This record gives sequence, structure tokens and C-alpha cells, in this order.
Amino acid sequence: MFTKTGEGKSSRSGRTQNSERCTVNSQQAVTRPELVLLPGLDGTGIFFEPFIKALEGRLTTRTVSYPMDQPLGYSELLPYVTSCFPKEKPFIIVGESFSGPLAAMAGAQRPENLMGIVLVATFVKSPMPPWVNRLKRFLRGPLLDLRPRKLIITLGLGRDCPAEVKKWVHEKLPRLERKVLAARLKAVLEVNVREELKRTDVPVLYIAATRDRLVSRKCLDVVWICRPDVQVKIIDGPHPILQCRPEDSAAAIIEFCSGILGSASVFVKPLA
Repeated sequence: MFTKTGEGKSSRSGRTQNSERCTVNSQQAVTRPELVLLPGLDGTGIFFEPFIKALEGRLTTRTVSYPMDQPLGYSELLPYVTSCFPKEKPFIIVGESFSGPLAAMAGAQRPENLMGIVLVATFVKSPMPPWVNRLKRFLRGPLLDLRPRKLIITLGLGRDCPAEVKKWVHEKLPRLERKVLAARLKAVLEVNVREELKRTDVPVLYIAATRDRLVSRKCLDVVWICRPDVQVKIIDGPHPILQCRPEDSAAAIIEFCSGILGSASVFVKPLA
């Protein structure tokens, strides 16, 4: 189910009863593409708040959220993503961190009205070296003895994330069951959607963080091999670049959209 803000409310039934799947922030004309935001490891989408604010009404956003009580991998999560796509307006998929593979998988289906894909500090093949696959046997044991909240903050934010951002995330992050986190970590260890990315036929932007300790430059190189025409924007900051550098990230995506539309005038800030 999804809800609209700014233009009243609409809803439709989802796969899980009484669960919100995506939230729409609508503030301007439908001639501009809408951003479909796919969240990081937490799966909530609540941490897009600084980025959405930085857009300053120049683009609408539709934030997808994943079930908090079901241990689902990428293939099971894909329907939650595609069911949130706008039906009658152009849109761009933004896949952050954990959700990069989902952006590629969805793009490979070539949905109607898709105009572009933005990959943010993410990967299409497991970012972990092969020996790390041996950790899969710990995903039901020692690794998850850590509280999921602490594990998400450690893995999702990294050491270089500013303390104020970590504090903000800690305060907002809802409870996530260990089995759900284990399924997502296992999916990251096993993922390989290079062929799906090759099948995409829309422009692709990759946003990389200079001080990303979780997703290395090799992940960008893999994307480059799959899509030699990928546009790259490098922003100074740690892994959660949308949260730590929201203005720069927003500017990069607006520039990308302007290039697709062939006009920057569409994205003039609305009058207060």
C-alpha cells in the first residue's frame, strides 16, 4: 500500500496486510520525473528525510519500504519495489546501498515510463571478498548475537559517519527482527546481478562517496564494465552519502534528470 502527501491520500492493497509499502511526497507538476527511493539495509526508507528536504520541492519522491517481519532476499523483495512504480508518469529509480541490486533487477524488466537509474554507494555483485562467504554459516549464530540496531548502524553507516548522523539514525531506527537482518546480509553475500544491469536500457548515474569504507571502488568498476556509459559523480563523504551530503547528492541527481530531459529550467526551485 502507498500513501500520498500533499495531494490527499490514496491507497491500494499490498502483499502484507496493514503494512505501508511506499510513501509519496508530491509537491510539483507531474511533467518532472518522480524519484522512487529504495532504502538501505534497514529497509525503512525513513533516512531519506535529509535528501528529500534538500530537493526543496524540485522533484517528487516515492519512498519504498520493505517488510520488517519477513526474512526476504532480493528476488522476494523485487515485487515490493515494482508494485510501487508510478503507472502514468515518468520516474527514476534511486537504489541506495543494499538496494542497488534491486534497482538493477527492476530496471532490467524495462518498466513503462522508467527514465533512469541512480545507484548510490552500492554494488551489483557482492562487495565482499570470496572468503567472506564463509561468514554465511554465522548468520544464525554469533554474528547476530549483536543487536540488529547496533549491527545496522555499524555496517550501514561505517566509521567515518558523523556522530550526529549516527545519533539521529539510532533514535529513528525501528526494531528489526534478527531473522530479517540475517536474510538481507545473506542476500548481500550472494548477490550477482551484473547481467540484469547490462539489460537496462536507460541512463545510469552512480554516486560514489570518497570515504566509503563499506563499498569499495571495485564496486564502481564492476558497474562500469556492465554499463560503460554510466555517469559518475564522486562526492566527498562517508558511505551514507545521502544523509551526510544531502545537498550535493540532490544537486547531482537533479543535474542527471536535467540531462535526461534536456533542460535545467524544469528544476527551478518553486516559490515559497
